[in-house]
Amino acid sequence: MQQLPLDIELKADATFDNFVTGSDGNSQLLSRLQSAAQGEADFIYLYGEPGTGRSHLLQAFTQHYSENLPHSLVAYLPLENSQLVPDMVEGLSGFDAVCIDGFERCVGDKAWETALFNLYNQLKEQGKTLIISGAEAPQALKLTLADLKSRLSAMLIHAIQPLSDDDKRLLIQKKAKERGLELSDEVANFLLSRQQRDLPHLLGMLETLDQASLQAQRRLTIPFVKQVLEL
Repeated sequence: MQQLPLDIELKADATFDNFVTGSDGNSQLLSRLQSAAQGEADFIYLYGEPGTGRSHLLQAFTQHYSENLPHSLVAYLPLENSQLVPDMVEGLSGFDAVCIDGFERCVGDKAWETALFNLYNQLKEQGKTLIISGAEAPQALKLTLADLKSRLSAMLIHAIQPLSDDDKRLLIQKKAKERGLELSDEVANFLLSRQQRDLPHLLGMLETLDQASLQAQRRLTIPFVKQVLEL
């Protein structure tokens, strides 16, 4: 995998295997991304609210593509990275697969929109792969370039469905297990009933509990969780 000259790291735990799909629609998206990571050319635009796993899926795709096709080139661009500039996109047409994460950050910026419009056309002409994540569907984006909106609208568009509370419980228990923690159904349900339900908050809370558990050498019980989180 060729890397851009930037400090962009992929999370080691961003894999297809540990992505909790929840709905059938999310399962279909995962299957499509897995096929693309095997080298099947595709143009996919996925969107969803924060915490639905957009970055996880793009990073998982990048890592799996690199492992499955070591002689092919794949690039991952998180547009939240302030070091990225539109001129860097110019050379990406030589890559076999490109992932653009956080597309909403370039909306209204003509230089970025033009660069990504050109990249889209170049990759499409060469029969390559482009995966884009955004906060909204293409039709809802207030783009400067109308032609870019039409290109994005022609991609396979998939809305990532938020997880149910049961799926969120399964996810935080899975993440806890990866950390060597035992998170019982009772404690997990307590956390879901007392805390914000968005995944970034839940996972941040799990990080806090992990550190406290390690330091105090305590199991995760409801009294201990109440103490640590000051509930």
